[in-house]
Amino acid sequence: MSAPKKLLADGLVPAALGGLATLGFAPYNLVPITLVAVLGLVALWRGHGPLRCAWRGFVFASVHFATGVYWIYVAMHDHAGVPAAIAVLAVVGLAAYMALYPALAGVAAGLMRRLPLTLWALLAVPAAWTLGEWLRGWVFTGFDWLALGYLGTEIPVNGLAPIVGVHGLSFLVMAAAGTLYMLYTGRAPARLVALLLILATPVLLWCLPPAVHWTHPVGQPMQAAIIQGNTQQSEKWDPATLAPTMDAYERMTEASRADLVVWPEVAIPALAQRVATPLRRISRQAAAQDQLVLAGLLRLDGDGQRYYNSLIALGAGRGEYHKRHLVPFGEYVPGPKWLGQLLDGMGAPIGGLAIGERVQPLFYKGDIAFGASICFEDVFSRNILTEMPRANVLVNVTNDAWFAGSNGPPQHLQIARMRAAEMGRPMVRAANTGISANIDFTGRVFAQTPENVRTRLTGQVTPREGVTPFVRFGETPVVAGSGAVVLLGFVGAGLGSLRRRRQGRVADRRRELASRV
Repeated sequence: MSAPKKLLADGLVPAALGGLATLGFAPYNLVPITLVAVLGLVALWRGHGPLRCAWRGFVFASVHFATGVYWIYVAMHDHAGVPAAIAVLAVVGLAAYMALYPALAGVAAGLMRRLPLTLWALLAVPAAWTLGEWLRGWVFTGFDWLALGYLGTEIPVNGLAPIVGVHGLSFLVMAAAGTLYMLYTGRAPARLVALLLILATPVLLWCLPPAVHWTHPVGQPMQAAIIQGNTQQSEKWDPATLAPTMDAYERMTEASRADLVVWPEVAIPALAQRVATPLRRISRQAAAQDQLVLAGLLRLDGDGQRYYNSLIALGAGRGEYHKRHLVPFGEYVPGPKWLGQLLDGMGAPIGGLAIGERVQPLFYKGDIAFGASICFEDVFSRNILTEMPRANVLVNVTNDAWFAGSNGPPQHLQIARMRAAEMGRPMVRAANTGISANIDFTGRVFAQTPENVRTRLTGQVTPREGVTPFVRFGETPVVAGSGAVVLLGFVGAGLGSLRRRRQGRVADRRRELASRV
């Protein structure tokens, strides 16, 4: 391959495809473009060895993740005051790290390249990609952002979410790309299989049990009010904003007249103990109106040594929740103490939050249970699964003001929608500057707020109970199945290689004997 062609195939094309892949996610939602981009990656991998596939996967994913999570720069530079050069390096470094997992999938695709096209495109590559995504959600506490399965919130396959979860949908997206690749480049048998799959897909989706099959309403519908205080991050910790912010939340809560009132993450910029008097006043008023108020605050523990990012119950309810999945290098520093001191000296402010228990009691109003998550936690299905099937309603509170004005808030809402669909539960989502939303049990958004507006969003929420297949089995079937496919693919590729070597030796021996004759 000539140098220009090599540059095109190994650099420019995968980079362009990676950039296009971002357009299928919120806020753009151009799903067909992402499918075409992934199809291009499959084509770039077919027939090539593991090193070349790894590099092409790395280039593709580096650009994809850099364009998808550029909001990291907004959070660090625009709102945290980190120097621009360090913020750029953070985005580049994070994108490069995240790209290692698609690169590993490329290695697997290259090692299994001699499998029959149907097995390679429909099973081996999707399984390798899915395993890479799953690993990315676990290693170093995980960062499972922009999983391909989130495309399912925008296309008519979301009935699969309560069955296979987001990573199962990722497998199917890759398999769809493989199907299209087979249709255009395969031989007659492969094209026939692809055509049959394309024709059968609408029928299979139509035959899926509807989401209502897995869960059902319990108790009476309730009115839920989301208070979006819209305190800008640049002003949040200014002491002058504390009293006006506290007053605004108190007034908007009292005027809501809803059964459930939810404040965003750390809605009040102070420790709960510091604002104990107004909180008691709000709690008495809420109890008189039979309201449960879930208030996001910082909470100092009993010995005064640690503080938590918390959600506490006021009024007619009970419960308290401490955030348990903290943001690495944002809310705490994993590793030695000197690393945190170094980052602080470089201008990167790192919080020192304590970590809540993995399994905590739920919130209750009467017999209805509410499962809570704070900000980053809803990125991970496993966090929400610890509250299932006990929870009847999911509540997520967040402060997306850190990346306001970027693609971050719409992407985070898309993630929340997937959690609701997986669990078969409605979700009430309160964001400090938006996007707050009332999400139903299928992941559909009933109503949402605009960004950067102080407002109250009120809507009806119907608690549900029951167990979706995803709640019952979690990610185990998809991950174990993908692992088995990759393992069998490696074995099949290895046996095929041995057979070709043996056949090559036999052919060489025959040529040698023929030359002697």
